[in-house]
Amino acid sequence: MNYKYIEIFKSLISHRESEVVEFKKAENNFDFDNLGKYFSALSNEANLRGFEFAWLIFGYDEKKHEIVGTSYKKRRKRSQ
Repeated sequence: MNYKYIEIFKSLISHRESEVVEFKKAENNFDFDNLGKYFSALSNEANLRGFEFAWLIFGYDEKKHEIVGTSYKKRRKRSQ
């Protein structure tokens, strides 16, 4: 387990969503067209702000402040 990513995740969820951080439950599915729109918007905002990263976090319910997990794109066939 990579503890660096756990610490990044904890840091991200300790704040609210922003122009460069987006949380989605995506428990079982997430619209592929919307995925492209989020990637585009987040990367554009990161670029405009001079940030190296933007984050799209699946499996977290921001309203309830809890990890719900995700099975989105878990199977290789679905990610092709």
